[in-house]
Amino acid sequence: MVSSTMLAWISICVSAAWLSPRSWQIPSVVFCTALFMGVYSPWSLSILAVVCAMTGLALINLRGRHDALIAVLVFNILLFIAYRVFTKPELEMTNVVCLGLAFYMLRVIHLLLEGYKGNLANLRWSELIAWLWFLPTLQVGPIHRFSPFQRDMIRRRWNNDLFSQGLHRMLLGYAKLVILGQYLVDEKLMFWLSVMPADSWSYHYLSLIRYGASLYFKFSGYSDIAIGFALLLGFRVMENFNFPFLARDISDFWRRWHISLSSWCREYVYMPAISITRSPFLAAVASMLVLGGWHELSLRYLLWGAWHGVGIACCHFWQKSSLRQVLVTSRGARWWSLFCWLLTINFVLVSFAFTSVDTLSATEQYLLVLTGFSR
Repeated sequence: MVSSTMLAWISICVSAAWLSPRSWQIPSVVFCTALFMGVYSPWSLSILAVVCAMTGLALINLRGRHDALIAVLVFNILLFIAYRVFTKPELEMTNVVCLGLAFYMLRVIHLLLEGYKGNLANLRWSELIAWLWFLPTLQVGPIHRFSPFQRDMIRRRWNNDLFSQGLHRMLLGYAKLVILGQYLVDEKLMFWLSVMPADSWSYHYLSLIRYGASLYFKFSGYSDIAIGFALLLGFRVMENFNFPFLARDISDFWRRWHISLSSWCREYVYMPAISITRSPFLAAVASMLVLGGWHELSLRYLLWGAWHGVGIACCHFWQKSSLRQVLVTSRGARWWSLFCWLLTINFVLVSFAFTSVDTLSATEQYLLVLTGFSR
C-alpha cells in the first residue's frame, strides 16, 4: 500500500510520535499501528494481540520457564503453518489476510529463542509491545531485531539530519516502486514482451528478467519506505537490499538480497543445522527449504528453496577449492569475475521459473524452452 491513504497514515503516526508528550510518544505509535490494523484487517489485530500476549507471558511473567518458551514457540510455528496451509487461492472460503504475520512471526521466534538463551533478562512489557506494534515494518519488514530497537528507544531524540534522511529514503522508495517497478518494468517492458513470440527463447528469458526486476524494485522500494518511515520516528532499521544483482556467487547474492530474512535464517536455521549435522550441504538445503516454505507452503517454493540450497552448498565447497584460488589470482581474474557474475545472475533467473508461474507444468515448460529441449 503506497497510496495517498498510506501517506496520510504515515503523517498521522509521525506527528503523534513527536507532538505528544515524551512519555506518550511510543504509545502513540503503538496506538496508530493498532488502529491501522483494526481498520484494514481486524483479524490481524486479534492475532497479533494474542501472539503478543502469549510471548510476553512466556518471556516476562514466566521468566526462566523454558517449557513455557517452548510451548509458545511451537504455538507460533503451528499458527504460521496453519496460515500458510489455509490461505491458498483454491481455498477461497478460508482465506484470511493477516497483515504482516509472515514478518512479525519471525521476529517473535527470534525473541523467544533469545529468551531461551537467557539474553532478555530485562525485557519489559512496554518494550515488547512497542517492538511488535511498530507500523513501519509491520507489513513487509525488514525483520528488525529487538536489541537495536531497544537501544533506539532509549537514545531516541529529535534529529533534523535523521528526519531528512528518512524523507530522502522514502522518496527513493517511491521512485523505485512507481518509476522503475511499475512504469518501466511492469508497463514498458511488459508491452515489449507482448509483441514477441510467446514460444520463443527470448520471450521466456526476458520474462524472467522482467519478473526479477519487478520483484526487486518493488520489494526494495517497500523496504526503503519502511526504513525511511522508521527514521522519521527516530529509529534505525537494518538494510534489506545491497545491489544483489551485482553478486559474484549465490552466497553473496543472499548476503545482499532480503538481508534481514537471510541473516535470520543463517542464525536460527543454518547454524543450528550445521551444529547438529556437521554438514554445510544439509544445513544450506535445510535453510533454503525453510525460506521456501516461509514464502509459500507449496511444492514449487520448496523446489525453489532446494535449488538455492544446493547452489549455496556447491558454492561453499567451491570457495574452498584450490582451483578457485588459482582462477581468482590469475591474469584472467577479471574475466573470471565477469563469468561468475553472469553465472550467478542466470542461476537466480532460472530459480524464478519456479515462482513466477502458478503450476509446475508451466515451470517445466520454462525450463525446457530455456535449455532448448522444447518442441
